[in-house]
Amino acid sequence: MAVDRFFKENQVAVELIQPQNQTSTEELFLNGSVDGLCSIFTTAIFQNSEGVNSKLVWVLDYSGTGDVILGSKNMTVKELKGKKIGVEGLNTFSHIFVLQILAKAGLYEKDVQFANVAAQDMVKALNTKQIDAGHTYGPAKLAGIQSGYDIVATAKDVPAIIADVLIFNSKVVETRPEAIGAVVKSINQGKEYFDHNKENTYFLLSNFFNMTTEEMQDGFEGIQVLGLEDNIKAMNRSSSNGNNFTTLYESGDIIANYFLERGQIRQLPNFDEIIDPRFIYAISKNETINDG
Repeated sequence: MAVDRFFKENQVAVELIQPQNQTSTEELFLNGSVDGLCSIFTTAIFQNSEGVNSKLVWVLDYSGTGDVILGSKNMTVKELKGKKIGVEGLNTFSHIFVLQILAKAGLYEKDVQFANVAAQDMVKALNTKQIDAGHTYGPAKLAGIQSGYDIVATAKDVPAIIADVLIFNSKVVETRPEAIGAVVKSINQGKEYFDHNKENTYFLLSNFFNMTTEEMQDGFEGIQVLGLEDNIKAMNRSSSNGNNFTTLYESGDIIANYFLERGQIRQLPNFDEIIDPRFIYAISKNETINDG
């Protein structure tokens, strides 16, 4: 892929590992088998509360129409009251996303029932009436729409609640900042390449992930891929003042309070200890962070 070229140009050795599922990916990070992880912001917050010290160095994307709640024809969010909704596990990003959608319509957790259903199985669960609606994304979202289900709500309705981020083990960040800086710089160059070569990027990625070009394009059209300027805004606490942009601090507060209220974490995190913007600032100033 094009990003490999940038890794080589920036003289950083990177091995990309793609396990079968997110759980396997997280296990590799937790046991120290990998230095970094493309994760969901919700997961990063929870892991840090459990003593897994990591630093968030780049925001890959904010989900928009990529994550949806599917339901029957013309169903509205208010009509979810009393219904059973599929989510990818309780106390997960999926659960939080649906709860935020419900809250905007004046509904509470007690107003619905939840069922634990994997995103790829959501359409099957709808077909068999196991659930009345469900959160899904990717190829399953397209399959659901093609099967006649309607989009009830999208992640665009609750900005930045679902964010894909790049995190690294804190010790790696502290001992090898030059390498981390080179990785972040390479990803930023990859984003710039994508902006000018979208069709080729869809083709390359569809082959890499064994997906159709249509599925890959729909996935990208459903998210806001963040570049350098948006990363600076996302990691800047002051960006929320008078700016129509949701920062990690704002969405992080929502997520963390959710965990705290349910006893999943003992105290609210200090996001300044999780979010590490020095690498994106170095790129913006054309500077290099050296080891030691």
